Amino acid sequence: MYQALYRQYRPKTFEEVLGQEYVTTTLKNQIQKENIGHAYLFAGTKGTGKTSVAKIFSRGVNCLNPVDGSPCNQCEICKGILDESIMDIIEMDAASNRGIDDIRELRDKVIYPPARTKYKIYIIDEAHMLTNQAFNALLKTLEEPPKHLIFILATTEMEKLPQTILSRCQRFDFKRIKSKDIIANMKKICSELKIPVENRALNVIARNSDGAMRDALSLLDQCISYKDGELTYEDVLSILGIANTELLFYMVDDIKDKNLEDILIKIDEVIQDGKDINQFIKDLIFHFRNLLISKTSKDPIGIMDMDEETIAMYIEQGKDISLDFILDSLDILNKSEEQAKWSTQPRIILEMAAIKLINLEKQMGLEERVKKLEIIVNSGEINLPKPTEAKVAKKEDKPKAQKQKAEKVKEEIKPMETLDNKEELLMEDIKNEWQKILKIIKDKKINIYALLVEGRLISFANNNLQIGYKDGFGFHRDAINKPENKEFVEKTTSSYFNKNINIDFIMEEEQTIDHTEKVEEKKNGIQEIIDFFGEDIVEIK
Repeated sequence: MYQALYRQYRPKTFEEVLGQEYVTTTLKNQIQKENIGHAYLFAGTKGTGKTSVAKIFSRGVNCLNPVDGSPCNQCEICKGILDESIMDIIEMDAASNRGIDDIRELRDKVIYPPARTKYKIYIIDEAHMLTNQAFNALLKTLEEPPKHLIFILATTEMEKLPQTILSRCQRFDFKRIKSKDIIANMKKICSELKIPVENRALNVIARNSDGAMRDALSLLDQCISYKDGELTYEDVLSILGIANTELLFYMVDDIKDKNLEDILIKIDEVIQDGKDINQFIKDLIFHFRNLLISKTSKDPIGIMDMDEETIAMYIEQGKDISLDFILDSLDILNKSEEQAKWSTQPRIILEMAAIKLINLEKQMGLEERVKKLEIIVNSGEINLPKPTEAKVAKKEDKPKAQKQKAEKVKEEIKPMETLDNKEELLMEDIKNEWQKILKIIKDKKINIYALLVEGRLISFANNNLQIGYKDGFGFHRDAINKPENKEFVEKTTSSYFNKNINIDFIMEEEQTIDHTEKVEEKKNGIQEIIDFFGEDIVEIK
């Protein structure tokens, strides 16, 4: 009968355990010095070796000929434990034996000494699954166990264990295994099995094992069953439903270049190829994570755990991407991943995320323009007046020089032929001619044009024009509100339409309804009440 790789290659000595040196060294020293505790807690993520170390330790403390603290695996005790003919080592799954009755039965049995070994050992896996009553029943035994008894509790969720249990155990934390150790172990196994495999294929498997050796070997087992001959990078991508690295680089390039059509086509290809959408979002998150590390770390090779050529590709792509954009992209993708888990249409979630990323790039581009404008202003190329300067005087009180300047502007700007002082100027007329006014301002003072072009025409009534700025453009609003800038725009606009036009530059959230409109709205409301109740009943105060 075929045995899974993770079972075939389960470590049998402390030296074979990968990535848990401090745990194995401590336990070996305790065995050598015969300084054995009565209760141990092995905590850590899945597949990191907790149960394997517990089994090695159970043989080590009972071995007749230990080698530097490790079991020899050759004596009758070691062999008996390995083939499960010795019943003094008991493994319990707390998920299926979690009740108080199970623990009471255990408590009644532990008083009996071992039949063949020096120590009777109980290995309780998934210990956090025990009920509170079961923990209370176990507490007394943990506190005052028989001399021949050792408890080993293994858990992936240590925070769920009561403090009373934790305080009575020696705690060992198992870390995630590094990718390089997982890859090295898989290479060794493939060599023994005489299976040729590409390094890139092993890199992908290690990346998707999340630091768990058991998961890595399960994935490797699945992949080598796919076909005879060499296991390639493309084979692993196809089997695991993972997007290849080149596709992810192309996707991010399309986001940078705002090629939405190309991105949607690539998403369709991913789906048609049978790739898992949730996995694809995770791959994108991992790609942006690598961009983040390559852009911020002085030693990305040590952190990213991949070949130098691929890291160089991340560094090159990251040169044209701001750190803020990477962070905001990760935020969007993490939220999309959470939504896609529960969505019946995860494809739509992915496409929405792609559109958000492109719009984010546009927004970041706008922010860059604002920053550049601030740099120009700070450098003195744009001469903005200080905030303490006096407000502009009323038009009838302007100095003679200003009046001359206004007349000069009026002469230079050709008034609109279809309008004069006798005709009513409408908002629609201003909108139709606004681009021409912007061009005139751009030709005369491009710095004012740069401030004005970010505004939006809001309303026009009683010769008062409102221009609004969106949130985030307060700098533009403040700068164009400076007396000489505001005056220049007012004069240019007034001369163009041959009317005295006053302009208010506001933030859009400050927009107010014109007083005339409010009065008219009030009148309409009163008339509606009169029509409903009757003129004899309604009294207007």
